[in-house]
Parts: sequence; C-alpha cells; structure tokens
Amino acid sequence: MTRISALGVAAAAALALAACGDGGSVKKDSSTGKPTGSAPGSRSTAAGSSPSSSAPSFDPAAGPMVDAAQLPKTCSGLITDADMQLALGNPLTGGDYFQSFQPDAGHKQTGRVKCQYGVVLDNAGKITSNQVEVQLATYADAASAQSRAAATVGTLAGGGAQYAPTAVGGHPATYVTEAGKDAVLVMYDGNRTFLITVQEALVKGDDAKAFTLKIGEALYKHTTPAAASSSPSGSNGSNGSQSAPAGSNGSSGAPSSGAPSSGAPAGSGGSSSAPPSPPASS
Repeated sequence: MTRISALGVAAAAALALAACGDGGSVKKDSSTGKPTGSAPGSRSTAAGSSPSSSAPSFDPAAGPMVDAAQLPKTCSGLITDADMQLALGNPLTGGDYFQSFQPDAGHKQTGRVKCQYGVVLDNAGKITSNQVEVQLATYADAASAQSRAAATVGTLAGGGAQYAPTAVGGHPATYVTEAGKDAVLVMYDGNRTFLITVQEALVKGDDAKAFTLKIGEALYKHTTPAAASSSPSGSNGSNGSQSAPAGSNGSSGAPSSGAPSSGAPAGSGGSSSAPPSPPASS
C-alpha cells in the first residue's frame, strides 16, 4: 500500500483503479514483432500457460451498461443473508435498512441505492451505527462511472487512508483502509460504481479484505443482468435481483440524502424504514 498526499490524489487513484486490469492493452513480442495481449474484456493468458490456468481479466470500460430502472428494491437484491454468512463465517447480527436516492445529474449519475446491514437503533428507533454498508450507482456512461470511482478513492486517500489495487472476479478494484476505521472496496464496471464499507469492529486486517472481496463478488453477481454480462464475472454470488444503483451526489461511495424506502427496520435480509443514519463521507 502507498500513503499519498492530497496533491495528485485523483490521478493516483485512477491509476490504482486500472492497475489490476490489462484493459485491452496490446504489446509486441520482442522476438516476433507480433502483437500479444488481450482485447478489452477478454481473458488474459500468461506466456507458456494454458487459458484454463490463468485468471480472467476484464476491461471495466467495456463492462455492461445497466439501466437505473433495474435497481434492486430491497437489501437482499444487493447482498443476501446467505452471502453475509458465507463471507463472515457466521450470521450478521442486527437489522437491515434500504434506501434509494435521487440521482445527481451534475455527475451524470442516473440512480443510486444503498443498504446498511447489521444496524443498531437507539431508543427512538434511529440508526446509530451499522456493520456493513453497500452502495451501487449507475451513470450515463462508463467514463463518468470511472471518474466518480477514482474521485471516491482520491477523497479517502487524501484524508490519510491507504489504498492498493485488487480485483473482484477479474474486475479491477481498489481496496482502501482508514487507520483504525473502516475497510472500503471501490469498483467500477461499465456504467456502474460499487462501494462496500466494513466496520473495523466487525472484521479487520487480512480478514477484512477477504470479506469485502467475497461480498464484492456476490454483489456483482446479483446486480449484473445475465444478458448484459458479455464475459464471465468470476463471482460466486447466489441468486438475486438485478441492480444498478440510484443515487445522488455522484461519488460512487458517498451516501447522500434521499427519501428512504418505506418499511420498518427488520432483521437481517429485509428492508427497513427507520430514520436514516447520517451519510458517511467518501
């Protein structure tokens, strides 16, 4: 991981988001002069290895374009109870709270949704904390999604967080850790951005990274329409509704104000309607 100053943060973040994927780059073989490498969205194969032995690598800019109308309507449309239990090793305690937001047209955002998992309520029924937060947003085009994802990483890194490139089922992503605070996974694919925030009190260190990657795979699986996925996602998630986020305030991970969905906060897996918790900065 690299700690960076505020200067040049956005540019560095953009590089980090792209570092895991070849993105369709083409290189020439020094001995033959012929191009090697892979086209956008195709599987990359290391020299001397068979295609089946190498992990898939995808170009986010060539990812599916998902309409905001395909947003999930409940928390289970993003991440299910089973996903949480498989990733964590035991059931997540607490209820869920689902919200949808008006899009931020200024950043070409077309929609955003968010779910808080493992919420804690005060005596007035107001959310005071949550253990996992998942956000998904759709944009007018892939370039806008990439820009907002990079801006989110840049904001976190500018505040002193550390970040490193990683991958979710072959899709480039960035893993961010805030000292003594949350673990954050940021990814963009096609016209969508994905943001997963995990409280340190729930899981930390290498376990936190492994957990966020598993949740990221399930989230991508549930929210990517089969017809729109031109190449394997590499995710292990179970069934779920399609989704593209709806949102406001453009940042792929920054919650913003919006009208919460109806329903009362319920146990894990259900949507809720308790007063929303204050937006987290990102």
